[in-house]
Amino acid sequence: MAYYDSEWLKYRRTLTPWLVVCGPLIFALAQMAFNLISPFETTWEHILMNVHNWWAIIGFPFGVVLLTALAVFYERRSGALKVLNAYPLQPAKQYAAKFAVTSVHVLIASFIFVVFVFGLNFWAASGSVPWGSLLTGTLLAWFAGLAQIAIMLWIAHGFGFGWTVVIGFIGIVSGIIMSERPYWIMNPWSWPIRTLIPLFKFHTNGLPLESDSPLHDPSIILITVGLGIVSAAIVTGLGMLWFNRREVR
Repeated sequence: MAYYDSEWLKYRRTLTPWLVVCGPLIFALAQMAFNLISPFETTWEHILMNVHNWWAIIGFPFGVVLLTALAVFYERRSGALKVLNAYPLQPAKQYAAKFAVTSVHVLIASFIFVVFVFGLNFWAASGSVPWGSLLTGTLLAWFAGLAQIAIMLWIAHGFGFGWTVVIGFIGIVSGIIMSERPYWIMNPWSWPIRTLIPLFKFHTNGLPLESDSPLHDPSIILITVGLGIVSAAIVTGLGMLWFNRREVR
């Protein structure tokens, strides 16, 4: 916990808290604008389908890219990693703490996303708010996306800010392309998308699923969540070993 608390304090007065709040706000505002210009009746089903499609395809993965890249950039710019190495600290625990804090930042952003979606769009849809689907979908996407956080954090430490953004962008595009293909399971960027497709019944292009589509299969949700958790544990463990043995950090 001491490593975690120390890592958490590093982000005070940085761009990270602004990203955690403003990122979800953008997507909630986009849906509010869509409600205003749409000539059709707005339902919570359509709202959730739209916002979670945008969140899984763009918001979540792009947020992970920025948060992981900045997490390493702050320390490299200030030379903090070299200073920390002068103290009797365990690099592996520092690395694990960074993964934990970044994951919590993404989780907080996910729940802020829920609050903004409700707060800015409750007036547009009739009926009760489907809180179960809204909260469950956001949490499941986070679990399935843990692997992305672990992978991008390792890449950020190994390649720096610029390459992290480039590789992250490639991951986002490939995740969109592969998400409805038979080999989607090979791409961690496809996992949050596949998690939410059967839950909110959307195609990656934003159109509703056909009633006979095989993408309705709910068993995929457990598979993607399991993949996200297990892969994140493995990649973070390997990253800890690598960071612990790295001479120049």
